[in-house]
Amino acid sequence: MNEKRVKTGVIGLDKLLNGGLLPGRSILLSGPCGSGKSILAVQFLYNGATKFKEKGLYINLEEEKHRIFGNMQTLGLNLERLEKKNDLMIIGGQIAGIDDYMYKVGADVNHIIEEIEELVKQNKVKRVVIDSINLLTMLCKDNIEKRKVLTRLTHRLNNLDCTSILISEVKENTTNLSRFGIEEFVVDGVIGLYLLRNGDRFIPGIVVRKMRGSDHDKSIRLYKITKRGIEVYPNETLFTEI
Repeated sequence: MNEKRVKTGVIGLDKLLNGGLLPGRSILLSGPCGSGKSILAVQFLYNGATKFKEKGLYINLEEEKHRIFGNMQTLGLNLERLEKKNDLMIIGGQIAGIDDYMYKVGADVNHIIEEIEELVKQNKVKRVVIDSINLLTMLCKDNIEKRKVLTRLTHRLNNLDCTSILISEVKENTTNLSRFGIEEFVVDGVIGLYLLRNGDRFIPGIVVRKMRGSDHDKSIRLYKITKRGIEVYPNETLFTEI
């Protein structure tokens, strides 16, 4: 039986995913600073719009929109053109001070979830990226609330038949999958990016750690950030088996 797959279109990655992601699932994409999380996630949206006719929504809670356009243009990803065609929505801006503002107007993080849900419905979005989920959960008072908020967010997006990528930045030199240690238990899948030190340089590695309802490659594979974005090498491993 051939299951429908949501192809990322990222070179080499869909092979690790047994053909792509399952539709309507939430995926945690984690990695340290500089590992290419945002690039991979934007490629997922860009390929969805240009190759698979699926509208996307990119919510960046830290970077201003014009900087997002400039950063991705260097990789040949013309997001501004896609936005003008209404194939991709981009929400960018600083989250600094938003908790004070929300307190003043009597809002909370659940209102942000409702806004995201409304954008998806109105624009018939099929692919969503939130960059990063760390900044959203910072608005929660404790880990219990963080887990509830993440569960509510993923359930809302899944019920709208959206395939979503939630980016999580982790600390350097750790094997952690998320910042708070709860995110990986809420989502349907986890893709981890690593930067492993080898002498005076870092070697990038990617692994599919979890993917509910689907088989997947389980080795840490090599990838590179190239002029075309991220490219995964599904036949090259970081470690040889003993």
